[in-house]
Amino acid sequence: MKLFRISLLLVTSMLFGSQIRAQENLSLKDAVTLGLSNNFQIQIAEKNTTIAERNNNWMEAGAFPSITAKASESINWSENNNPASFIQGRSTSTSTSFGADLNWVIFNGFKVHVTKAKLQQLQEQSEGNAAVVVENTIQSIILGYYNALLQQEKLKALANVVKVSSDRYDYVMAKKELGTASTFDLLQVKNAMLMDSTNFLMQELAYKNALRNLNMLMAVDVEKQYELTDELAHEKVVLSLDGMKEKMMSSNQTLKNQYINQVIMKKDAGIAKANLFPVVSFGTGISHSINGFDGTGLGGIKINSSGNTSLSYYANVSLSFTIFNGRKAYRAFKNLQIQEEISDLTTQEMELTLSNELITAYELYNARLTIMNLSDQSLETAELNLKLAEDKYKSGSISSFEFRDIQTAYLNTIATQLEAVFNALSAHTDLVRMTGGIVEEFNQ
Repeated sequence: MKLFRISLLLVTSMLFGSQIRAQENLSLKDAVTLGLSNNFQIQIAEKNTTIAERNNNWMEAGAFPSITAKASESINWSENNNPASFIQGRSTSTSTSFGADLNWVIFNGFKVHVTKAKLQQLQEQSEGNAAVVVENTIQSIILGYYNALLQQEKLKALANVVKVSSDRYDYVMAKKELGTASTFDLLQVKNAMLMDSTNFLMQELAYKNALRNLNMLMAVDVEKQYELTDELAHEKVVLSLDGMKEKMMSSNQTLKNQYINQVIMKKDAGIAKANLFPVVSFGTGISHSINGFDGTGLGGIKINSSGNTSLSYYANVSLSFTIFNGRKAYRAFKNLQIQEEISDLTTQEMELTLSNELITAYELYNARLTIMNLSDQSLETAELNLKLAEDKYKSGSISSFEFRDIQTAYLNTIATQLEAVFNALSAHTDLVRMTGGIVEEFNQ
């Protein structure tokens, strides 16, 4: 009896202890919202997007002139002891100048417009990469949340099994005290109860690990306690393979990013082509100088001049054209054209690969739906069989070994049914992500 009480107390405290410690309810939507606001990779992607947005302007593309300000001041001392020189002894000359230059490339093969278009694509690429991170984060949190629910439901099932084993141990102990059960029967029941308690402890560890993994995906304290409020359930969704293919081709974020890469390669080829054209630039500037001199001339005459100023300015138009440089610019242009063709081939390969993966995922989802339905029926049968077995065992119609086999089969059926539901949810989530609808579905 003492062993029974200890085991039952252990199971009860473990089953309800986590619920007592739980401080907050957590739905799946709350988990995703929390993860999207905290996830480190999303924050990094957002900062990269900010950089791309800042770079996407006409100034970065080179459409505007550059203005350079300049200023200088110099002081020179000299000592002249040549009797034939007009300047005798020590003299000082000063010069101060300041001005500004403006340089503006008027034409360079439309490179400015092509570069601006490329900067726009780079911004969209950065936003697309951030969108992929968001999609992956949502999918990971969904699977992490449902995995925690899966481990929780397994833990509850094992708690019920331990309770049944404890009740059976108590029942056989009472029979032994009355002399109607042998020590052998009691040892068999005791061994089964200890094994169930061990399995319960291992499952509780799996449940705690699943919760910590979910916390890590949400980027919160891994020891924070939540009570999961959603259920591990999935209703069959009617899906059209043709409709999903069409949606994937237009909405799959990875494929959309590859389309952007294609455009960027075209812009790179355009920039390289612009290097084959002449460059026309305009320059203008102004410079103001102030000069001074302090010294002694022949006959001891003092020479002191200051404030001598001069103002100069210029304007010019220049044209430069590379006639020959070993055809480097031409080869670079042709190489980028080949890179553009490679990008097109990569896109075609990606489209084919994603189509194959979509068909595989679609068939897997349908298979897992069928398995889930079959496991539901198996669980109903196993529950009824266990209930009948309990009555037969108490009436002595079956042995403890037979009852144990039925109990084990019931536990395995529960685990199979729960995993079938999780697998169906996982396959459906993968289909939604591949067709680019995971963010949209989450926002509904």
